[in-house]
Amino acid sequence: MEHRPRFFVDRMLGKVAKCLRILGYDARYGSIETASQIQTLRHEGYVVVTGNTRWRHVPGVLFCQATRWPEQCRKLADAGLVRLEEADPFSRCLQCNGVLEDVAKEEIAGRVPEFVYATVPAFSRCPSCGRVYWPGSHLDKMTDHFQRIMGWNLKEAGKRRSA
Repeated sequence: MEHRPRFFVDRMLGKVAKCLRILGYDARYGSIETASQIQTLRHEGYVVVTGNTRWRHVPGVLFCQATRWPEQCRKLADAGLVRLEEADPFSRCLQCNGVLEDVAKEEIAGRVPEFVYATVPAFSRCPSCGRVYWPGSHLDKMTDHFQRIMGWNLKEAGKRRSA
């Protein structure tokens, strides 16, 4: 398996963290308070991504000057930090960054709307926070966003990785 970068995204770029998680990248999200914190994160192997001008010249920090999240996501791709070939779409919890696990349908009874339970054959769950995921219109919307923003077909990327 290829080495994929891990990210620490500051609180100014919450939608970027969500985009990275949609793509299947490990994307921690939090505040950056000190230069020593950045050094520790870099030492731990994280790419630090910030929109805070205070950290723009710190070595090892990717500064995103753009104010809109689509441009910020494109900047990560343009820098070669995220690539479609490495994407593992919809494999992480959008809330807490946990790696999703397939779950037996019976285990989520009562945790999703009845119509969803009756019509959806497969579910995933985050072992960290317990959030349940399933393919639906929201997945199609996210896929369409990435097609428009990055020109990436996430459905094809997911098929390649699961093959």
